[in-house]
Amino acid sequence: LHFPARNGGSMKSQHHFPPGTLPLKVLKLDHQNTVGLHEHDFHELVLVIAGECRHITPAESYPLSAGDIFLIKPGNPHGYAVEHDFALYNILYFPEKLKLPLFDLTDEPGFRAFFELEPELRRQFGFRKHFRLGKSVLDELALIVERLRRELESEDSGHDFRAVTLFMRLIERISRLCSSSALYRENDELFRLSEVVSFLEQHRREPLSVKALSERAAMSPATLNRAFRRAVGKSPLNYLNDLRLSGAELLLREKPELSIADVAAECGIPDSNYFSRLFKKRNGCTPRDYRRNCRNV
Repeated sequence: LHFPARNGGSMKSQHHFPPGTLPLKVLKLDHQNTVGLHEHDFHELVLVIAGECRHITPAESYPLSAGDIFLIKPGNPHGYAVEHDFALYNILYFPEKLKLPLFDLTDEPGFRAFFELEPELRRQFGFRKHFRLGKSVLDELALIVERLRRELESEDSGHDFRAVTLFMRLIERISRLCSSSALYRENDELFRLSEVVSFLEQHRREPLSVKALSERAAMSPATLNRAFRRAVGKSPLNYLNDLRLSGAELLLREKPELSIADVAAECGIPDSNYFSRLFKKRNGCTPRDYRRNCRNV
């Protein structure tokens, strides 16, 4: 399979994911031709296995070669200008449809850095220091991806299950590699932000301040706020409140015996009046109304 060269094109999910199929696909592109700027409505995990090319974005281009691995999220135009025997794997997927049980993998700084923060920084600033694998690790991941491709193309019973487990193994391996990567640790802003995001996820119920978070990130409060907004789109405290309110929605739906004050305290917001104001601002209704509406659904 080869993507056609195009400019300003859009690759829609129906081209790759027929109705009723797993929202996960692997394309092995050998002797890849030049691909003009295009975008897609799914995630694209790219593993370069041979050759050289230039990766093109609307703002710039930069070289790629064997061992480069990166994630392109929906709506980010990109393309390839091939220079020499270029080959890659494209792993296409919809995380919201796959609903993978990631459990505590999201606490891994490398997961946050690679799958969440770097793609956004790449979109805004053309982050060039993408993750590059050594030969042995490239061979290891390429083997996992090739097994994944074959399972997805198989018609044997259980092939979807085996494909998903291989994909989860791939995500876990990339996350662990990134956590220990000298490249990511040298990119202070990216790695420190990933650690702050993981810390917020793990300690959302505790009282936290920008000052404490900035000390943890070894940044000034102003620098942390600015960097966090660039990468995540909101301030650390707004991100924390969103985490807490998401937890509150779950408790309101599943724990009817808890009072509104108990829900607020359980989520890390001891002031129930402040909690109600935040909740209404986010959801357009009070916590009490939200719970009532959920019962009536």
